[in-house]
Amino acid sequence: SQATMATDKSSQATVPFVFTEENFRNPELPSGLTIVDIPLLEATNESLKGYGAIVDDPEDYTVQKRTFEIVPWPTQGWRKLDPGTGDEGGTTEGNFDLEWAGDYYYGKNLAVSTTNNTYLDGLGAVPEQASRTEANGSGDEIFLWMSDYHPDGAQLFWTDKKIPFVVSLGKASFGDDITPQDMRAFYVPAGKGVYFHPGTWHNGVYIQRDQSPARFFTRQGKVHGRVSVSWAKEFNSLCRVKLRLEGDGKEEREVEDDTDVEETADN
Repeated sequence: SQATMATDKSSQATVPFVFTEENFRNPELPSGLTIVDIPLLEATNESLKGYGAIVDDPEDYTVQKRTFEIVPWPTQGWRKLDPGTGDEGGTTEGNFDLEWAGDYYYGKNLAVSTTNNTYLDGLGAVPEQASRTEANGSGDEIFLWMSDYHPDGAQLFWTDKKIPFVVSLGKASFGDDITPQDMRAFYVPAGKGVYFHPGTWHNGVYIQRDQSPARFFTRQGKVHGRVSVSWAKEFNSLCRVKLRLEGDGKEEREVEDDTDVEETADN
């Protein structure tokens, strides 16, 4: 597969991909897709400006506290909504389950009412090398075939498991003309969560293979409008996102490897 940096723009197909329950869970992904490397940054309130914020406590972001954004209902003409109306649907919340099955990474959103709530969020290897039964990928990266946004409200993710995770985001200002090169990845440290502004392109959260399965908590607008893009079908591309920051966990793994060598020598 050809690899490009996130500065080289991809050409887009003219017809948008239509997402169904079946192809969201089991998309047909061809071989030879162009790989777009997405820069990975540590998630801080500074680096997340324009995308969202770090969450220290999910109760910091609620409709009741007026800290959770709900987009007012669109009007049909030039008259404006009456004050205090159009944003009263509130939020829905619940579990968001994540699991690696071989190279296939699945998410299931139990907070929403639709049955179109189970997704193939990504792959641990390119489609032609990916296996459903064993891990062929390195475990240090995920290949994303799609992203989505919610026009009606914000969304947050949190886990009590105290594990790091990664998100891949595109600013709402790009709108429907988003490209793979507009995306940026953020490494959220263990013990923290993340909040996305309405309209922010995203696609669940990504955990390392040794943390699977994991259950996250999510809160989002109750209307749950979802607009999606297929990087694979519309741009003939996959977004490659690293699951570890440079140096993250490497020293620890090297120490473990050295210990294993010493134990083997002793035996």
